[in-house]
Amino acid sequence: MIIKIQYIVVLIIVLTIIILFTCAAYHAFIKKILNERALQHQLELKHQKEITLQYTIVQENERKRIAEVLHDDVGNKLNILSLWINNEDTWNSKRSKEIIVQQIPALIEATRTISHALYPVNLGKFGLILTVEALISNVNESLPIQLFLNHKYQKRPIAFEVQIYRIIQEFLSNVIKHARATHMNIHIRDTNYALSIILSDNGIGFDKNQLQKGMGLNNIDSRMQSINFYSKWKSKINKGTTLILVHLKQ
Repeated sequence: MIIKIQYIVVLIIVLTIIILFTCAAYHAFIKKILNERALQHQLELKHQKEITLQYTIVQENERKRIAEVLHDDVGNKLNILSLWINNEDTWNSKRSKEIIVQQIPALIEATRTISHALYPVNLGKFGLILTVEALISNVNESLPIQLFLNHKYQKRPIAFEVQIYRIIQEFLSNVIKHARATHMNIHIRDTNYALSIILSDNGIGFDKNQLQKGMGLNNIDSRMQSINFYSKWKSKINKGTTLILVHLKQ
């Protein structure tokens, strides 16, 4: 009888230990899940802040560029016109009229440049491909560019296409400013599964690990993140640079 009671007591103790251990393990498991969720939430918030910061930087850079065009280009041309118009000795001269005739088209072109910097209006009218072709045509004398279309491009929402165009524009700007390239290629491939864009040049390249922030690369990365593009930079010193972009269709 005593042995039976002792056996029951031991069994109760063992069961109690098992229950307590199970409760402790369950509590630790729940705590781990909650901690992981909290960490994930913090990472998502941090990532969102980084995207917001990069987007703000992109906006500020574009505003700076527009301000420079207004100050250096439009402002200077208006000052020249003002000087000639307000100078009584030269107002009626043939040279004065020639200066004014020369400056007005330049002002119109500068206004178009500012308008295009604010928003590429041609995208809505003619679509991405024709707008990219126009961009290529504008710089082809200084930098030969080839556009390759592997499949017929399917039109996307205008906000999406604006970001694609800005990425191409920013890459091109970097090539002209920094790459010392003599040629650039743009490949656009649109299939039933994905849209892929490959931008490449034959310039001096760069070491991305040693590259300091700037050169427009942050702007490009920020735009890619905003439209969920998978991307890969490939570059070697004196062997050019390639940017591969892939957007999977839903």
